[in-house]
Amino acid sequence: MTQSVTSPTQDLDALREILFGAEAARLEACMAANQSAASVGLRELERRVGERLDELTSRIATQQAETARLQQEHSEQVTQMLDQMLAQLGHRLDTLVTETRERLDGLQQRAAELERRKLNAADFGGTLATLGQRFAGGGDGAQQLLRAG
Repeated sequence: MTQSVTSPTQDLDALREILFGAEAARLEACMAANQSAASVGLRELERRVGERLDELTSRIATQQAETARLQQEHSEQVTQMLDQMLAQLGHRLDTLVTETRERLDGLQQRAAELERRKLNAADFGGTLATLGQRFAGGGDGAQQLLRAG
């Protein structure tokens, strides 16, 4: 009889394979199936997360576009209101300038009228003074006036 020379470790490994070979193969197959299922589950999860991210990106883009549109509308409304206010202020300014010019013209006319009255009053005062001097100078001046008149 021939015996092969093997080490005790090799004998132990051979014994383990004989005793646990079927169980190890079953466990390895189970682990492979679990890894495969986990891999499939991970790919599905990645796909769903990707879809959700795409959906969120789309919603954010839509909201940004809506916000930009609303900001543009608001900007246009504010610009329109400012234009209206400036037009009203310009009109009011023109009205005030016209009213001020009219009042200044009226004041200038009134001042000219007062100046004429002042001159007329001064002229009248001068005439009265002259008459007073003639009457004061004697009856001759008064008689001359009466004859002349």
